[in-house]
Amino acid sequence: MFNPPVGRRPVLQNCVLAELDVDTAYQRTTDAKSSAALIKRIAKDWNWSLCQPLVVARRPDDRLYVVDGQHRLAAARMRGDIQDLPCVVCSYGEVADEAAHFVQLNQERRPLGALDLFKASLAGGDNGASGVMGLLADCGLTLAPHTNFTAWKPGMVSHVGGIQRAYARHGADLTARALRLLARSFEGKVLRYGGTLFGGIVSLLADLGAQVDEGVALAVLRSQDQAGWMKRVMAVQGEQGVHRSVAVGIAIREAYRKAASVRPNSLEAQLERVRNGAQLVPALHLRKPDPDMTLGGVGTGML
Repeated sequence: MFNPPVGRRPVLQNCVLAELDVDTAYQRTTDAKSSAALIKRIAKDWNWSLCQPLVVARRPDDRLYVVDGQHRLAAARMRGDIQDLPCVVCSYGEVADEAAHFVQLNQERRPLGALDLFKASLAGGDNGASGVMGLLADCGLTLAPHTNFTAWKPGMVSHVGGIQRAYARHGADLTARALRLLARSFEGKVLRYGGTLFGGIVSLLADLGAQVDEGVALAVLRSQDQAGWMKRVMAVQGEQGVHRSVAVGIAIREAYRKAASVRPNSLEAQLERVRNGAQLVPALHLRKPDPDMTLGGVGTGML
């Protein structure tokens, strides 16, 4: 059963800017740098399709106070060519009820995450988002529908923010190498810690560049599962007192350098390196000549 509706039905109307006030007793200040910058951005590129109606309270004295939307109001006033704004006008018994509504509106508003914003950019035809999707497809990865890893399938990723940063900072080639290593290292597994490990792989490739033997890197990453890597990362955090994003890079680089310094001697180990991407190069084997074929041997035979 549903509870009965509370309050009076709001009125939709356009309100003249001059009749809209802001109660600073409970409203956030717009003097901060972030708020001032937001207001300027809204004013500079005003778009009516992005201007949702303001939530406005009509008080007993008939004055109108903005409950939600003061940045839009400030931007409209800054422009000077907008005279009124669409508003949802509500009536409250007291100012305390009005302030409580302000708190409730902000508590129930869920901010968009990086994955939500990426999907919107992709739907809007953004070139950067399309480029990232192309890299994922080339590497056999797919975009996760949400951030709940318990419902993911193997190969799904949601760390689009980290991928976009790598793409912007290091370019498509390095980002693609990192994604391929991630996909091949934990093939068939749900990439619960894919975002964290991807950052460490990017750190390895950016630090050592072309010196990275992808066969060795793949063997290193496959040496333990994702949970094992996270234990190592947390150990590095505790030892060095660094952020997790830094610790994962340290953990993977240390493991790679240790593995790269040990040359595989067995045929099986070398074949594994080839399967993991190591390149075959021709080797010239010089054999010591038989004594009779040396200059001394030939001279002795002539005597």
